[in-house]
Amino acid sequence: MQGKFEDGSIIYCEHTSHHPPITNFSIEDSEGLYTLSGYFEICGKMGTNNFVSGLRGPCFIDFKDGHHIRFGFPSYKIGGTVMGERTIETIGSCTFEDLTNNRKSVLLCTTFKKTGWITSASEGSKDEIKGIIYDSYELTGDKESMKSNYCKEIKFVEDLSSLKDVKQQIC
Repeated sequence: MQGKFEDGSIIYCEHTSHHPPITNFSIEDSEGLYTLSGYFEICGKMGTNNFVSGLRGPCFIDFKDGHHIRFGFPSYKIGGTVMGERTIETIGSCTFEDLTNNRKSVLLCTTFKKTGWITSASEGSKDEIKGIIYDSYELTGDKESMKSNYCKEIKFVEDLSSLKDVKQQIC
């Protein structure tokens, strides 16, 4: 598919794989200020009373001034598909990487936890987002020194226990 938006921006989009479903895209600003490109792999998982869906794949924004951003999207969970209240919530994490200035941001969208079936308890909030922004540098050396140096570069972390779901991405 190709088309033009009302502001003159041009979009190119192609479905490049059927199984798994993958779509590549590129959007070029009419004034040449930026290009948004990337690909999406649509994924989903059916649970007992919910459906989790998401888009995998990186997206890139390249600005005219040479600035480059890479980002990804969190997943979405639709609850109450069989019984109970119908809900939709954002889950997982969302990352933004400033490739020009070596900065990274991680937004944690999964702060709500509910346990139990007959008697239930919950903590956190469905509309709460936690996040960190830190500098990252290309590291050289052995694995252990790289890990310790990388973790020293985190600028602000309110609570490390909240990061256990994305610890593999960070440390």
